[in-house]
Amino acid sequence: MEFRRVGIVWNPSKRTGFEVARELKKILDEYDISVTTGITLAHALGNPELSEGGFQDCDLLIVLGGDGTILSALDHALPNDIPMLGINLGRMGFLTEVDPADLRRDVVRVLEGKYTIDSRMTMTLRGADERNMFALNEIVVSRSTPAVRVLSLEIEVNGMLVDRISGDGLIVASATGSTAYSLSAGGPIIRPGLDCFVITPICPHTMNARPVVVSSSDMITIRVLDDRGGAHAVLDGRKTVELQRGEPGVTIMRSDLKARFIRLHDRNYFGLLRDKLSEWTH
Repeated sequence: MEFRRVGIVWNPSKRTGFEVARELKKILDEYDISVTTGITLAHALGNPELSEGGFQDCDLLIVLGGDGTILSALDHALPNDIPMLGINLGRMGFLTEVDPADLRRDVVRVLEGKYTIDSRMTMTLRGADERNMFALNEIVVSRSTPAVRVLSLEIEVNGMLVDRISGDGLIVASATGSTAYSLSAGGPIIRPGLDCFVITPICPHTMNARPVVVSSSDMITIRVLDDRGGAHAVLDGRKTVELQRGEPGVTIMRSDLKARFIRLHDRNYFGLLRDKLSEWTH
């Protein structure tokens, strides 16, 4: 694939982000590739016109930050089917591919076509506009106020009752998101590429409430049985849908949109997992 226009998405809170962005712009200029950025980065680079036109015409998005920045960049990438290359300026970096120390080498490899594409499933809510309401990692049903109250939920899969639980809420995660909030709540690690959902209760008040893995072709319906203080569904920690008690609930399903990531290295997933989780504990 030939890249004629590349978008740079920058997390300005990352201390080294500007220097990396400036070096990246220099590399792309050497290859006569047009560059688009957000307004903040365009002004930081002293070139405000770089932000004109938005990212929708880009052939590639290069994301400078961590996994959280990549989740934000999906708002541009998914609706326009743009692949992403992550430059890791964060801590975990499960979704990123390039270390800043290898920036020139790895970006040149991408521009020369020496890469593969890693496609990841996303999820959405039935009836929602998928181009705006999607999640890569998880959809969390929880209390919508900080009040410390038990939230009671009913879970169905394809119309069949799975469980009724009381606790702090429920996580529906993809395989990609299994190492995020779901893992912290006691859910299993699922290898990326498996098209499935893991349903993980958050601090349940019953001993028999355990994580359940179902197919990505299944429809997961969650109903609020007790809404004292209110409840909501939160998509990747960024977008919120308020929920009401009782029918019809909210139904989570696989989205038609795919997140596409540029890969340059043979990834030993379990080695990466050991390294990242070890970093997190120190």
